[in-house]
Amino acid sequence: MKNKHFPKTIKGIIYDIVLVLTALIFIFPLIWMVVSSFKTEPTILSDLTSIKAFMLPKFSTNFFNNYSEVLKQLPIIKAELNSLFYISIIIVLSLLVNSLAGYAFARLDFPFKNVIFAILLSLMIIPAQTIMLSVFSIVFKFGWINSYLGLIVPAIANPFYILLFRQTFLGIPREIEEAARIDGAGSYTIFFRLVMPLAKPIYATVSILIFIGAWNDFLWPVMIISDPSKQTVQMALSTLFSLQPINHGNVMAGLTFVTIPVLIIFLCLQKYYVQGIAGSGSKN
Repeated sequence: MKNKHFPKTIKGIIYDIVLVLTALIFIFPLIWMVVSSFKTEPTILSDLTSIKAFMLPKFSTNFFNNYSEVLKQLPIIKAELNSLFYISIIIVLSLLVNSLAGYAFARLDFPFKNVIFAILLSLMIIPAQTIMLSVFSIVFKFGWINSYLGLIVPAIANPFYILLFRQTFLGIPREIEEAARIDGAGSYTIFFRLVMPLAKPIYATVSILIFIGAWNDFLWPVMIISDPSKQTVQMALSTLFSLQPINHGNVMAGLTFVTIPVLIIFLCLQKYYVQGIAGSGSKN
């Protein structure tokens, strides 16, 4: 008897194979970077055109030599701690401010709400570089140059994050909030104890986006920070490219140092990230 599920099974297998191959294509550069971080400069160049480029060298006493050199040449750990410190503050404040704004646009009625929201969305098409000098001028007048305030405050509010929160809150049934109001809950209680837990995936999604954006940012920290003790991880990493001659093994080791925190954050929150993106789709 012919198996009715056989064609569906073959289709699923082919689909899985395509997904695996696609994932490998995207992960190859990451694998090459990590593998190259354990190799010497001549070995990296000689293996570049063969499959050996993705193979670890034999373990020896010099296996972690590139990492030890990077730690000697750069304050990479200090820079990572600096970045983690101010990014953590950005994440907390940004989640609070943008989620409250998103909730206001989703649930509250106030004059010109749709007009204000349309203006807010129009800001998303303006490249950040076009207003960077204006923001720098404001930061300078406030006296926040060479301070973490100059890095934190301009990064708190974001129209895109407000949009994500608004769309997610629109998907939460109003009946749940109305039932809480009947039980005597106030607006703040409803938001912090009811709405926020229900919207946990979008909070994780926005946290990942904020972390990656701030972690990879180089231009703005360079404009604001001049004190070496406050430099961010990207500022420290750029020093590797100014050291002559450039050692690609050291560069790969530095890049691996920078990539590890991003991978950890994403792997820990990936389940919520997928749910958050799926739950913030277009809603009326």
